[in-house]
Amino acid sequence: MHRFAGRLVRLAILCVGLLCLAPPAHAGPGSDLIGKLNTVFIGIMQNAKALGYEGRYKTLEPALTEAYDFAEMTRVTTGRHWRDLTDDQKQRVIAAFKDLSIATYAARFDGFGGERFEILGEEPAPGGNLRVNNQIVVTSGAPIRIDYLLRQSGGQWRIIDVYLKSSVSELAVRRAEFTDTLAKSGVDGLLADLKAKVAKLRSEGSASN
Repeated sequence: MHRFAGRLVRLAILCVGLLCLAPPAHAGPGSDLIGKLNTVFIGIMQNAKALGYEGRYKTLEPALTEAYDFAEMTRVTTGRHWRDLTDDQKQRVIAAFKDLSIATYAARFDGFGGERFEILGEEPAPGGNLRVNNQIVVTSGAPIRIDYLLRQSGGQWRIIDVYLKSSVSELAVRRAEFTDTLAKSGVDGLLADLKAKVAKLRSEGSASN
C-alpha cells in the first residue's frame, strides 16, 4: 500500500513538472521555437541560485543565439545610422547588443516561484512574419503576456522582436535609445553605453545570488 501511494506521489510530481514544459495547444514552427526557449527559461529559473549569474549567462547564450536574429535586430535598432557604420563597427554593435540581451535575461531569471509558460497560439504577421502569442503564468496575479515576432531566414524561424503586454515593442524602445545615443555620441558612445548597461546587469545579477 505504501509503495502504491509512493508511486502516486511520484506520478503527481512528474505531472506537475510537465505543466511547465507542456507543448502548445496550437503547434507550429514558431510555437516549437518558443516552446524550446521556454523550456530553457524554466530550467534557468529553477536552478538560478546554483548556476549564479555567470552560469545563467553561459547557459542562455547558445539558446538565445539560436533563437534570436541579433544581426537583424541590431540593424533595426540603429535606424538610419546603420548604413554609415563600417563592417567592423557593425559587428561590434551586434556583439554588444547580443551581450546586453543575454545579460538582461541572466539578471532577471534569478529565481523560481512556481511560474510556468503558456503558448496561446501563432498567427501570420505583416511582411511574411509570424507572431507567437505567449504568456507567463504566475502563482498570484494575472498572467504576463510576452509575445514574439519571428522572421524566416535561411529556412529557420528566428525572433526579431518581443512584445511586452502584447503591445510594447522591445525594438521600438531600443531604437529610440540607440538612435539618440548614436546621434549625440556616435558609435563609440553607443558601445560604451551598452558595455556600462551589461556591467550593471552583471553586478545586479551577481548580488541576487
